[in-house]
Amino acid sequence: MFSRLASMNIYQLSVNILTILFDKLSLAFIRKSPSPACIAIIRLDSIGDFILWLDPAKELRELYPQKRITLICNQIYSDLARLLPYWDEVIAVDRDKLTKDLLYRFRSLRRIYRLRVETAIHPTYSREYLRADSLMRATCARQRIGSIGNLSNMTSLQKKISDQWYTQLLPASYKPMMELRRNAEFIRGLGAKKFTASIPFLPFLMPLPDRLILPKPYFVIFPGASFPGRQWPASQFGILLSELSAAQSWRAVLCGSREERSVCDQVIRASGMKATNLAGQTLLPELVEVIRGAAFLVSNETSAIHIAAATGTPSVCILGGGHYGRFLPYDPEDAGKQPLPVPVIHKMDCFGCNWKCTQPHKKGTPVPCISGITVEQVWKAVENILPAATNK
Repeated sequence: MFSRLASMNIYQLSVNILTILFDKLSLAFIRKSPSPACIAIIRLDSIGDFILWLDPAKELRELYPQKRITLICNQIYSDLARLLPYWDEVIAVDRDKLTKDLLYRFRSLRRIYRLRVETAIHPTYSREYLRADSLMRATCARQRIGSIGNLSNMTSLQKKISDQWYTQLLPASYKPMMELRRNAEFIRGLGAKKFTASIPFLPFLMPLPDRLILPKPYFVIFPGASFPGRQWPASQFGILLSELSAAQSWRAVLCGSREERSVCDQVIRASGMKATNLAGQTLLPELVEVIRGAAFLVSNETSAIHIAAATGTPSVCILGGGHYGRFLPYDPEDAGKQPLPVPVIHKMDCFGCNWKCTQPHKKGTPVPCISGITVEQVWKAVENILPAATNK
C-alpha cells in the first residue's frame, strides 16, 4: 500500500512539473498586445456557479469603473455572458480541451498572456490547478488575486504550487457556507465592504425565435444531471409528468443538453403523455427565456434551478446531499421578490460528501439520497408552488 501511495505521489509530482514546463514554454518568445491594460476575471466553473456569482460580478464594475474588464470564462455560458453589461469583452475557454488538447492549451495560454492584464481576479473558492489557476499564471499580471480556497478540486501538492502563482489570496471561512454568502465574502475582501448576499436577477436577454415560442401556460421538467448518481430516475419523472398533466391542462416541456435528449425521451415514454422535448435545441440564453416564461420548473440539482430563481420562476428541486448547504437550498434571508426553489430531500447522515458516495448502490444509478426521494414528496412540493405558478 505504501509503495502504491509513493508511486502515485511521484506520478502527481511528475505531471505537475511537466505542466509547469509546458506552460512556461508556451509563453516564450511572444509579445504582449499594445492594447490598453485590462482587469481580467477568470471563471471556468459551471453554469450554476456563474449564475450565483452575477451579483458580485455587477459589483466588480463598481469597483473598477474606469477600467476595461475582460471575462475569461467557460465557453458553455459564454453566449449568456456576452449579453450581460458587466464586462467589455468575453473570452471563451473550453475547459475540457484545456487539459486534454496540448495545442489548444498552448494557444489559449498565449492568447491570455497577450491581453496585457494589469489585475487578474479569480473569485472561485474551489480552484482548479490545471484550469483557472494555470490561466491566472499565464496572465503574468502585476496583481493576481484569488481565494485561499479548499482542496475539493486539487491535491495539497497542487495547491501548494499554485498558491505561489497569486500575489494575494483573500481569506475565506473554512466552515460550510452557501455559495451566495461565499461570493459576498470574496467581493468584500476586494473592497466592497458593504456588499451583502442576494439572489441575482437575470434581466430579459432576447426574444425567442419562432421555433421556441410555446403556447402558455406550460411547465418545464429538467430530468438530466451532471452524472447518473445525481439523476432522479426517468421512470419517476414519468409518473410525475403523468400526474401533473392529469391535474393541470398545461403543456409539458422537457429541456436539457443534447446528451440529455434521450433521458427526456425516456421520461415522455414513461409518462404516456404528450410533451415537447427541447433538449439540445436551445442556446443558453434561449433556455433562460424558456424557463422565464414557464409557470414552474421541476429539476434535479442543476443550473436550471438557479436560472429559475434568477428569473422569478417557481421551482422544485430534487436535491441530493453531495453539496447540501453549499449551492442549495437558498437561505430565505437572501431572497428578494423572487420565489425560492423548494427543495425535496431524502435526509441521510452522510450529507456533505462532495458527491463521493460511500453508500451501497449500483454504478451508474442514482445514489441513495436521490433514489430515496418519492414521487409523492415531489408532487407535494409542486402543490405548494402551484398558487404562485398560477398567478405568474
